[in-house]
Amino acid sequence: MLEVIVTTVEDAIIAEAGGADRLELCISMEEGGITPSLGKIKNVISAVSIPVHVMLRPHSNSYHYTVEDFSVMLDDLRVIQLFGARGVVLGGLTKENFIDNILLQDLLPHCEGLNVTFHRAFDEVEDQIEALHQLKKYPQIKQVLTSGGPGTALDNLIQIEALLYETSHERMHILAASRIDPTNVAQLLEIGVTNIHVGSGVRFGKSFHQPINIEMIRKIKQLMESYLT
Repeated sequence: MLEVIVTTVEDAIIAEAGGADRLELCISMEEGGITPSLGKIKNVISAVSIPVHVMLRPHSNSYHYTVEDFSVMLDDLRVIQLFGARGVVLGGLTKENFIDNILLQDLLPHCEGLNVTFHRAFDEVEDQIEALHQLKKYPQIKQVLTSGGPGTALDNLIQIEALLYETSHERMHILAASRIDPTNVAQLLEIGVTNIHVGSGVRFGKSFHQPINIEMIRKIKQLMESYLT
């Protein structure tokens, strides 16, 4: 499964044409991504036929959320569901950078009908294996988006292998992310990664300020298919 980050309607159309299986919609990627506007959610979902997962993150200050933040997230979640998103990308940590189980217990029951990804807050926890065991308790969470810790996915191949092993017999999947492009994706495929998440690596100039390069998406998709056949 190839997931592509999109920030505009144009991005979404190009990514789908290039062979993306799924889109993650968010804005402000320089800040790690936050929830897009109501209009953007509606128009991106209307523009494509592949699944769209929407980032549910009210601000970029941290991954720790207050009661007021939770109220905003709940309202955004209703909008995401209303416009027909297939999934949501969420997560939260305590001030000590542990999984915020209280947030998940309060928020996940409202995600009925949505495919849930726990986002890269996961890369800020100290013990990812323990954090993964905690996330396994929530049947709603189907993917964990991660680069295996600080740095890029290619910096953390050993850790990603360990995470793949921990989920090899689970309903939960590891979604490898960060600086992945056609020149390095094979290294992830070789260790058993089957779910790839790409962002700036498939854009001109490797920048979110530039358009998506459709040929890069096609190349990654071809490489993925060659490893799985």
